[in-house]
Amino acid sequence: MVRSMTGYGRKEDSRGAVRLTVEIRAVNHRYSEIQVRLPKAWSMLEDQVRKLVSRYVRRGRVDVTIAMDGKSQTASAVEIDWQVAGQLVSLSRTMAERFSLQEPLGVKELLLFPGVLHTKEMTEDSDEAAEWLLDQVKAAAIDLLSMKEAEGKQLYADLSGRLEQIEAWVKELQQLAPVGIEEYQTRLRQRLNEWASQAPFELDLARVAQEVAFFADKSDISEEITRLESHCLQFAKQLEASEAIGRKLDFLLQEMNREANTIASKANYLPISHLAVEIKTELEKMREQVQNVE
Repeated sequence: MVRSMTGYGRKEDSRGAVRLTVEIRAVNHRYSEIQVRLPKAWSMLEDQVRKLVSRYVRRGRVDVTIAMDGKSQTASAVEIDWQVAGQLVSLSRTMAERFSLQEPLGVKELLLFPGVLHTKEMTEDSDEAAEWLLDQVKAAAIDLLSMKEAEGKQLYADLSGRLEQIEAWVKELQQLAPVGIEEYQTRLRQRLNEWASQAPFELDLARVAQEVAFFADKSDISEEITRLESHCLQFAKQLEASEAIGRKLDFLLQEMNREANTIASKANYLPISHLAVEIKTELEKMREQVQNVE
C-alpha cells in the first residue's frame, strides 16, 4: 500500500489533574528520522516512544511532541503514628496514677503532640503512568498512520493513472517507429526525384537503400521502448508492495526519463518527438508526487 510521507496525528487524554497531549508530525525526508520531545520527568521513556512510533513510519522525518499540563498524580494521606500515640497514652496514665490527676490525656490533646499525626504523599505508580503515556502515543501514531494511508490512496490513484497514460504512449511509439522509417524513405525519394527533374542523373537505388538502412539503425528506438515497458511493469509492481517504495519509484522514474531522453534525441520523426516530450512531462509530474511517498 502506498503511504504518504506527510501526516499529522494527535491524541489528548486526562487523568486526574493531569492533561496529556501527544502530537506527531511527519514530513518528507530522505531517510527515517524520529525526534521525540518529552517532559523532563519522563525523559526515560524517549527510547520506548521512538520504537513505538517507528512501527507506524517507514520513511520521513517525524517529530513527536508530548506535553503534560497540571500537577502530577499525587495525593496526601493523614496517618497516625500508633506507636508514639500508645507511648503517650501509657505515660499519661502513669502520670495520672502517680499524681492523682482527674483528667487523663484526651484525644484532642493527644493529636496535638508532635509526631502523632503526619501526612504521607501517595505517588501514583510510575509503571502505570508510563503505560498510560505510551498508550496515548500509540493512539496518536495510529491517527498519523490513518492520514498517511488516506493520502497514500490519492497518490496511488494519481500515479497509476499517469502510468497508464505513459504505457499507452509507449504502445503508440511501437507503432510509429516503422512509420518514421517509411516516412524518411518517402521524403528521401521525393527529394532525389526533385533534384533529378532539375538536373537529370541516374538514381542509384542501392545507395538509397543503404541510406535508409543507415537512418533506420540510427533512429532505432526498439531497445528504449523495451526498457520503458519493463520499467512501467516494475513501477506498477512497486505500487502494490507493502514496504517503503518511495526511493525505488524515484529510481525507476530516473531510468524512464533517461529512455525518454534517448528516444527524443534519436527521433527524426515529429510524432515520435512529440510523444517523447509528453512522456518526459508526465514523468516529471510523477516525480514530484513520488517525493511524497514513503
